[in-house]
Amino acid sequence: MSTSDNNKVSKDVSVFFDGYAHDFSSIYLEDTKKRSAFNKLMDKMYRFDIQDRFDRTLAESSKESIKSVLDVGCGPGHFVIKFLEQNKKVTALDIAPSMLDITKKRVDKLFPDSDVQYILDDYANYEFSETFDAACVMGFFDYVEDPVKVLKKLLKDINKEIYISIPGNKGLLAFQRKIRYNLRNCPLYLYKETDLTKYLEQAGCIDFTEIQPMERGYYLVIRKPS
Repeated sequence: MSTSDNNKVSKDVSVFFDGYAHDFSSIYLEDTKKRSAFNKLMDKMYRFDIQDRFDRTLAESSKESIKSVLDVGCGPGHFVIKFLEQNKKVTALDIAPSMLDITKKRVDKLFPDSDVQYILDDYANYEFSETFDAACVMGFFDYVEDPVKVLKKLLKDINKEIYISIPGNKGLLAFQRKIRYNLRNCPLYLYKETDLTKYLEQAGCIDFTEIQPMERGYYLVIRKPS
């Protein structure tokens, strides 16, 4: 894929989530927008994975050895708030301005004296001047055209642990997502387990990655050898 193609994909994802920010945020917390009765029913029936990956990530990041966390695709900041509650140093990156705006407002309200660093950019193209103990990468690989490139970058940027959600390609909701995202001109990538294993091998981290099955995909914990 050329640079111009990569830029177009990034722009399409940014535009989609910039307009979807408050709806997405309401899945976790209805403080900026109320959720419809229909959406609440869908959440109960099909979105168990969102709460599941939330709980798994916070259990992993709670360890004393994790001092700093990079939240890649931080969205509306629900993970950011929890990491701050765990007394972590947090860097929040997202490609959608509205997502970062919601995150900043939440942090300012609940942790006005925090020193969260906010970055509006495409993670794949952003170069950090520091490294981090852990990375939270939830709902991000759904929109990554080159997963091996991003995995290699994460391995460079992160010192200890990486927590990743991976969307599976099976089931009615996966099919529905493909149609819905295509209609809104947003790229969407869903994964077979065989392809996921191949990408981890190509990135050089398969030997220290734990693949945990989820209802609608996979949860990865990459623990870098010390």
